[in-house]
Amino acid sequence: MKKPVEIWYLYHSGYAVKLNRKLFIFDYYSNKAAGNEPALYNGIFNPDDFKDYDVYFFVSHRHYDHYNPVILEWAKKNPNIRAIISSDVEGYKPNSNIYTAEPENSYVINDIYIETYTSTDEGVAFLVKTDDTCIYHAGDLHWWHWDGEPDSFNTQMETQYKAQIRKLAKHSIDIAFLVVDPRQERFSLIGLDWFVKHVECSHIFPMHFSDDYSIMNTIQNYLESNQVRTEIHLINKRGQKFSFEI
Repeated sequence: MKKPVEIWYLYHSGYAVKLNRKLFIFDYYSNKAAGNEPALYNGIFNPDDFKDYDVYFFVSHRHYDHYNPVILEWAKKNPNIRAIISSDVEGYKPNSNIYTAEPENSYVINDIYIETYTSTDEGVAFLVKTDDTCIYHAGDLHWWHWDGEPDSFNTQMETQYKAQIRKLAKHSIDIAFLVVDPRQERFSLIGLDWFVKHVECSHIFPMHFSDDYSIMNTIQNYLESNQVRTEIHLINKRGQKFSFEI
């Protein structure tokens, strides 16, 4: 039986996924609403809106544009909120609602299975399984290829990225959040392209582009030029909502 899922683009690498009575929030960063109301459709989380949900925050690494310490305050005050935080993040103490995630490890929290992968930058990527649904958030695990960098650096990034994605490929993924950084210019989609060709995945959502929505034109051109079996969703604003069944 198919299940309804709702997804909101929050900002940069931040996404919220609502599945049954669970809400998963990845790499929450900007806590300033895009509109007048503090709500997911304005790109921010309001604890009062989800008191009857099990809420899980995932923090892939310590960079300021992937982690907002306000989630620790929410987890302390609200028993329904939990945070799963990469081990490179400092300044907190694990407790019954706040967990530390090491790279290359697996965890079970309630009925949620979590698997971590080693980033090619900092921290981890998360694979989350629950209710017969598989979600992947890459964090900064990406094929970072830059003009001007030494060949040795770019080759190392390629090797490390492909090694991690090969491990991930044993899973059939329903929803994946992947880096598509427009600063990489002609190399901005090489990570996504390799992922699409090697991982079984139903839905992909781009991230790590901040306010540079021009990357969506790049993705659209890619879709028109390639036969892609995965549905890749385009983003046009903060707080944008997607609803479908998986």
